[in-house]
Amino acid sequence: MPHGQVPRLHGYGVRWDAEARCYRVLNEVTREWLRQPTGEPKGFSSFSVAYSAWRAFEVHKRPGE
Repeated sequence: MPHGQVPRLHGYGVRWDAEARCYRVLNEVTREWLRQPTGEPKGFSSFSVAYSAWRAFEVHKRPGE
């Protein structure tokens, strides 16, 4: 994706990639994209499916924080 075309935020760690026309999931702790076993960034056609994948990365507050 060219530098000038940063994907727009569509909620938390789920972002729309306009060039690929799919949602991407960002691990907000490590700043890494969720990838397929081949190493390519994983794309989702549905926001709800991408959001479910992002939930695996979601940072939860620990007791006392």
